[in-house]
Amino acid sequence: VNVTGEATAVQPSTSTLSVTVQSTTVRELPLNGRDWASLATLEPGVASVRTQLALDRNGGSRGLGMQLSIGGNRPSQNSYRLDGVIINDYSNAGPGSVLGQNLGVDAIQEFSVLTSNYSPEYGFTSGGVINAVTRSGTNQIHGSAYEFLRNSSLDAANFFDNSTNSKKAPFRRNQFGGSFGGPIWKDKTFIFGDYEGVRQSLSKPSIAFTPS
Repeated sequence: VNVTGEATAVQPSTSTLSVTVQSTTVRELPLNGRDWASLATLEPGVASVRTQLALDRNGGSRGLGMQLSIGGNRPSQNSYRLDGVIINDYSNAGPGSVLGQNLGVDAIQEFSVLTSNYSPEYGFTSGGVINAVTRSGTNQIHGSAYEFLRNSSLDAANFFDNSTNSKKAPFRRNQFGGSFGGPIWKDKTFIFGDYEGVRQSLSKPSIAFTPS
C-alpha cells in the first residue's frame, strides 16, 4: 500500500475563488428535477433563495429559474453562462423553463462556480458566475438513454393528508431522454446531441371551511 501526501498547489497568477464540477459528477449526482444549475448550491458561499416568489400578482417580476445568492449578493447580480454565452432570464436572474429548471444534465461536460475575485473576462456582473460547458462528440460512437419516474403510488402521504384523512393527491412525473455523440470526420469534426423531456401531472389538495 502506497500512501502519498502532496501540498495543495498554489496559483499565484489568479485570485479567483472557484470550484469546478466534472461531467461524471454532474451526471451521477441524484438531482431532483435534473437541473444542472442546482449543482451550484453544493459550493461554499452559495445558497438558494426560497423566500422570494417567482411570480407576482402583476404577471411576473422575474423568471422561474432557481434563484441563488452567491457570496451574499442578490440573485439578479449573478451571471449564468452556457458555452460563454450569457443566458440570464428577462429580469437578469436565474434562467429556467416553466418548471423552474434547466434540463440537459447529460449534455454538460464541465460546470464551474466563480464566487469572487474573477478576472475581467467575466464582466457584466457583480455577483457570482455560473459557467457550464457542453459536451462534444469523440472518435468513438457513444450514447445514453434514461427515464426517471415519480409516482404518488410510491410516495407516503404527508402529515396534513393523514391528519384530515384526505386521499393523496395524484402525482405523475416522467423525465426521459437520451444523448448521442460520434465522429463526422475523425480527429477533426464531431457531432453530439441531447434530448430531455418531462411529462408531469401534479395535484394539490385544499381544505376550506365555510359557514353552515
